[in-house]
Amino acid sequence: MFDDDINEDVVKVKLLGSFRLKVWFKDGASGEVDISEIVKIRGIFEPLRIPEFFKRVSINPETFVLEWPNGADIDPEILYSKATGRPIKTMVWREEVVDV
Repeated sequence: MFDDDINEDVVKVKLLGSFRLKVWFKDGASGEVDISEIVKIRGIFEPLRIPEFFKRVSINPETFVLEWPNGADIDPEILYSKATGRPIKTMVWREEVVDV
């Protein structure tokens, strides 16, 4: 069962160490995450290997998503799940076949 009061907007972030962050969410939940367990550190995430770049994490003021200056960001639903241990909500789309 899913909690309808979940709000995955990030309101605060604190650096903890190599790839590790503590994040707080709008609904009051918080937790620690290791970004290297969420994304592969390659491609757009490659610069996160540089500690000075990783420290430049910020919260986008419009979307409340964690992001870095190069445009890399973390899906808030996955971040919330990793930080809190709560399952990711899934949505099932049903295709309807209509005879014409």
